[in-house]
Amino acid sequence: MVVPTQDAVADHGRRYAERLREAGTSVRLSEYPEAEHVFLTLPGVEPQAEAAQAGILAFLRASLAK
Repeated sequence: MVVPTQDAVADHGRRYAERLREAGTSVRLSEYPEAEHVFLTLPGVEPQAEAAQAGILAFLRASLAK
């Protein structure tokens, strides 16, 4: 899960990740300090977007390779 810390619903993302863990689901929570809600859609504008997208892609590749 990707959580931008400057998002009004960041706490919801954290709680959702925790509930998934409690249910036995493997979860990786990545928080991006100072990032806002739509930061993932703004590569080249939002400094953390490309790193977050690369992290998501790496996670998906590793998960699907299993």
